[in-house]
Amino acid sequence: MRALSLLLLMIAVTATAAVTYRWVDADGVHYSDQPHAGAEKIYLGQTQAASTASLDAPGGGAAGTQGATGTARRRTEGPFQYTGCAVVQPADDQVLLNVESVTVAVEPHPAKRSNDHVVLSFDGTPIEAATADQLDFHITPIDRGTHTVAAELRDSNNKSVCRSAPVTFHVRQPSVLTPANPNAHH
Repeated sequence: MRALSLLLLMIAVTATAAVTYRWVDADGVHYSDQPHAGAEKIYLGQTQAASTASLDAPGGGAAGTQGATGTARRRTEGPFQYTGCAVVQPADDQVLLNVESVTVAVEPHPAKRSNDHVVLSFDGTPIEAATADQLDFHITPIDRGTHTVAAELRDSNNKSVCRSAPVTFHVRQPSVLTPANPNAHH
């Protein structure tokens, strides 16, 4: 019984010491369990509240050792910052068969501020949101082929505050030159 208690304690300590690396580049915010050049080391698990403070502190460092109360105070005093935004629909490299339209869904983290808006890039062409709260874009008609979408959140001054990684998807439709049923003869 004592050995089992010791084993459970070791697992709990190991779980709270999980190291994750966070970095930001042109494609957005990234997290990995492997080191990356310029990445900031953060700790997940029970120490997550403390490591969140280090993300808000200039240069990270000792501020990460504050408790949850210090984290909450620092978050409300510091400038707002998205931790990420992503195109969540369609999935990257998804194949869509015989569709006439596609819904592209964008998900910011944390939730989108009311004054911010999304600009979708569809095959390099920007599509402005019709309303500030729009997170879904319906593209119709959709042509066959490979398409790329990415999202950008902009603030009330139209300044970019978050960019998603691009998502590529494929639309497959029957060819107008090839009949749907190759065995059918006219």
